[in-house]
Amino acid sequence: MPRAVDVDERRIELAAAAARVIARAGLGGATMREVAAEAGWTTGALTHYFADKRELLQFTLEMSLEGRRAQGIGRRELPPDAALRAALVAALPFDEQARLHWIVTVAFCAHAVGDAELAEIQRDAYRAYRDDIAQLVARARRARGAGAKREAERLIALADGVALQALFDPESWPEARQLAVIDDALDARSLG
Repeated sequence: MPRAVDVDERRIELAAAAARVIARAGLGGATMREVAAEAGWTTGALTHYFADKRELLQFTLEMSLEGRRAQGIGRRELPPDAALRAALVAALPFDEQARLHWIVTVAFCAHAVGDAELAEIQRDAYRAYRDDIAQLVARARRARGAGAKREAERLIALADGVALQALFDPESWPEARQLAVIDDALDARSLG
């Protein structure tokens, strides 16, 4: 008897293959044929799970963002300052999975300029991230209310800037330097 196929699991596997193709060839190179080949499938088999390239790419972006959000699970168990630091450090491209997420994010950011639906996904993801960081800022008693939101925006801008530089110039931005910048920002804020 044939084994039952888990449709959600297959879609996630295909999104992971699409992310790898995007990292290698950009969004334009992420054709249905290339993604199917990366996954070891035929294009016809891929179309059983995604109606078209747009649906596949949108799902790929959503899965990449979901993967980053899932890293936050358990962070609430840490002491407040450690939880805030961990959230910011998790945004840095230290490992291949984080680098892949950043490459996918950058590719989609550029594409979202002319695509309202993708722009909305990006916007909503950043708002949720900002709210999470603001809660951590407040929990660490670094700021409250609107001040926590402003501090979260400042810290996210710093972490994103470090991550982008590290993504494209890893030689100049090794892990130790990335951590030092985050730690300096957190230390300066606690002293200020």
